[in-house]
Amino acid sequence: MTDAPDNTPMPPAGPAPAATSSADDLQRLEQLRRALLAVHRALLDAERIRYEAVHGRIPNNSVFLQLVINDNWFEWLRPMAELVLLIDERTSDKEQPVGADEAAVLFERGIRLLRPDAAGDTFQRLFHDSMQAVPALAVQVRQAVTRLGR
Repeated sequence: MTDAPDNTPMPPAGPAPAATSSADDLQRLEQLRRALLAVHRALLDAERIRYEAVHGRIPNNSVFLQLVINDNWFEWLRPMAELVLLIDERTSDKEQPVGADEAAVLFERGIRLLRPDAAGDTFQRLFHDSMQAVPALAVQVRQAVTRLGR
């Protein structure tokens, strides 16, 4: 570390350390995680009904879980599940805690997932269709977004 001309110490070269997330950041991510889980569950319920209308009754929840994991019918729901898992992973990492900037990015990513759009990507379009088909889902999503301050 070299002194500046006025003999004040210069900060070390290289990128500044990322600001660690605050308790508020972590609380917002937990609220987002819970909202995403609730909406994801409601979407799974709606998709199960649609799937069964086409393919017949799913015999039990174990078979349903395998369909959700492996069947292309449910593939569009994976971005929401993957974000929930990422939030879990990042907020529980004690070696490299989630930083404030990363927490903000995760939060915005989650908010975007909660915005259906008939003209958007596959997830947004199918999310929009599900909300049109299941009004209670639309109410649930609106309440979740409102609770998240959006």
